[in-house]
Amino acid sequence: MTATVVARWPLPLFRATATTAAVLVFAQAALAGGFMAGHFEALAMHSRNGGLVAVVFLGQLVCAVLLWRRGGGPAWPVRTAVLQLVIAAGLIPLGEERVLAVHIPLAVGLSIGTGLLVSWAWRWQR
Repeated sequence: MTATVVARWPLPLFRATATTAAVLVFAQAALAGGFMAGHFEALAMHSRNGGLVAVVFLGQLVCAVLLWRRGGGPAWPVRTAVLQLVIAAGLIPLGEERVLAVHIPLAVGLSIGTGLLVSWAWRWQR
């Protein structure tokens, strides 16, 4: 019987990407609020940050796969990361087209899910 070697390095990478994603997602809410408060330049920053959020979610997906396959982690964070990436990518055209009745509730859900995932990432241990 062969023992499975579990690498330690995927967990800190996953934690780093999940934390970065959480910071950027919550910055999105602040930038949207700034725009609604009359700071119109915040909308351009919100747009640029949205693209960055999607890129970080892609990195988080890679790290979730590494955590699962190499780090002995569960598979569900991979599914969650895929869902986050799809939602973030979908939010971009919805925001550009000002479909706010869909954009805002999806963004709120994404924020909640991102907060829950980063919380799990820092509590989980092998």
